[in-house]
Amino acid sequence: MSSKMSAACLALLTAAVLVHSPCAGATPREQSLESALLQQLDPVVRTAIGRIYRETYPQYGCERIVAINERVTTKQHRQPSLPVDAVHGARYYDITVRVCRPQGEQLDLRLWNDTVTAQYYLTCYRQVPEAELRAELKTSKPD
Repeated sequence: MSSKMSAACLALLTAAVLVHSPCAGATPREQSLESALLQQLDPVVRTAIGRIYRETYPQYGCERIVAINERVTTKQHRQPSLPVDAVHGARYYDITVRVCRPQGEQLDLRLWNDTVTAQYYLTCYRQVPEAELRAELKTSKPD
């Protein structure tokens, strides 16, 4: 396949993904940034789901970032600093990723990168209740 044809296919695919993205109101740049971050988090998400459900080949879809919180390390008077690679005033992140399972259930995975290697890892997870999903759907639909 020629490079022009590859570029055209890539542009078409990107446009299709952006049109069908669940991020209502997000700019194309924000959607691209979310996709890039989710791609980087994919190994962590895959490992987490595999451990939660004891699956060798975890299955999930429709992942999206629900929340990103920036944290800053601090040292309180007479208190040890937080055990992170970033010492006194540096940043680390707390990201919540929502994924869909084949049976229709949805999970929120909370990932942190406050380790020495700054790699993300699962801190906790929760199954999203049906009532919460219905409420989110109701508020996201225009009247």
